[in-house]
Amino acid sequence: MPPKRRRSSAGEHIALPVPKRVRTQHPPDRLSDLSDELLIRILHNLPISSLLQCQRLSHRFYRLAGDSQIWKNLYYNRFVLPRALRIPGMRTAPDEALHFSSRRSKWLDDNTLLKRGEGKETDWKRQYKLRYNWSVGACEVQEIHVADRPSVPSTLVRLADGIVVTASKENGLQAWDLKGKKLIATYVLGDEGIPTSLAVDEQEARTGRLGIALGFMDGGWGTWELDITGRAFKRTFKHPASSNGILSAVAYAKPYILTITERQLLSLYSFTAAPPLEEDEDGDLGLAAAATTAPIHQPEAMPHPRLLASLKSHTSWPPLSLSIRTTTSTIIASIAYSLPTYLSGYTIGLQELHLSPVTGIVSSSRLTSALPQGFSSLLSPSSPSSGTSTPTQIPFSNEAGRGSRPTTLSYSHPYILATHPDNTLTLYLCTSTASSLTITPGTKLWGHTSSVSSAEITPRGKAVSSFSSGKRGKRIEDRSVRIRPEPKSSTSSKRDGEKIGEGEMDGGGYEEEVEESKRWVGFDDEMVIVLKESGRGTQALMVYDFT
Repeated sequence: MPPKRRRSSAGEHIALPVPKRVRTQHPPDRLSDLSDELLIRILHNLPISSLLQCQRLSHRFYRLAGDSQIWKNLYYNRFVLPRALRIPGMRTAPDEALHFSSRRSKWLDDNTLLKRGEGKETDWKRQYKLRYNWSVGACEVQEIHVADRPSVPSTLVRLADGIVVTASKENGLQAWDLKGKKLIATYVLGDEGIPTSLAVDEQEARTGRLGIALGFMDGGWGTWELDITGRAFKRTFKHPASSNGILSAVAYAKPYILTITERQLLSLYSFTAAPPLEEDEDGDLGLAAAATTAPIHQPEAMPHPRLLASLKSHTSWPPLSLSIRTTTSTIIASIAYSLPTYLSGYTIGLQELHLSPVTGIVSSSRLTSALPQGFSSLLSPSSPSSGTSTPTQIPFSNEAGRGSRPTTLSYSHPYILATHPDNTLTLYLCTSTASSLTITPGTKLWGHTSSVSSAEITPRGKAVSSFSSGKRGKRIEDRSVRIRPEPKSSTSSKRDGEKIGEGEMDGGGYEEEVEESKRWVGFDDEMVIVLKESGRGTQALMVYDFT
């Protein structure tokens, strides 16, 4: 008999056959076999979101999707082309004129995007990210502690080439590295004087050196050289005290230095040797010659600057803005100031002193204002010798910035930006040629709901303003941007308080248990700097980093 099959018990497990795993067929990888040139052409057509995802695939795609020409094309289409289309007649131009081409890069000055001192090509992906962060107000903010007690007068601060230079009676001269967020150099002023004005010369920034000029309350001034690599200040000159009054502003572009006192005495010096100067016989509308060349006696170890011109103002009123710039044929020292007018309040005036780059002698002086033709200053009566016309009675008007006296003034040729107590700003455009100097009527910028504490503009037309509170501001390009800072430190908390604007932008700040005030400092392509003074007396630099 065949053996009987054993029956399984009720609790015994019965093993069932396991089906075989069905392997899914992936589509073949045809992209990896393509050359880099073909892949870059394909990546050129992808949106930014897909392009960023491609960088996660492999090291090869990370390199190809980050190609500089791809991101330069994206930069052009998002930030350059829309502005170009605003130019009258540009929309009717041939298509090839508006089409991006890597060979035609004159639409943007690459020199301003090159890494200073390194000579490397522009990182267009980084520039796109930086410009995008500015456009949406995305940044990180961090505080750099400066002092434990308040300074009287207030601490002077300037931003230049990623270095913040501060000056105060208590802490002397200090230099802070924004990248490393640390102090790199200190110079104790001692009994040299109380600093009232500060200027920084960036001409030698690529070699790791900055020129520093300080004006003092006793009318004296001095110059220093900051060696960034060596992390040290070196004093190069000390001008003695003067009875002309407190120095309220100073401009420095080696070898020239421009100062002005609270009594409106403008002085231009040069550290270069030149033939003896003749007495200036040029008459101007706003400033009259007050002195001729005079040597300055200093110790033999110090250089001996020459006084090129000393001009006394009779019509200029603060706020003031000094600047020194160079061209191929001349050196121009300028002063922008507020100007009282008949019936229409205040407007903006500008005077230029032209110097020979060879001899350093003042060759000419030109004056202009934003007034319409035939309109005279309140404090400058007409006279046949001056060539001015008879004042014309013009009805009172607040348009074009006339009316209220400006509270702050920023001049970076060819732009002048003025702030007013009525929560507005006014933008002026200057045109300086070999034969003429003009200022266009001001363009009023509305939108602030609180007083603008300060504003600054660059020669490229980029402006940033700060104000204590309020909602949105109207930008020069008719856009508003709200800064949304993210603190790097976990000890700080956000609040809606301080406002900063790019032309203007609203922003956020940090909450303090005591009352605090924030004062405008400056900005560059990557950062905005604000000096914060708390009720406890501590001072700190608030760094808004858009990188």
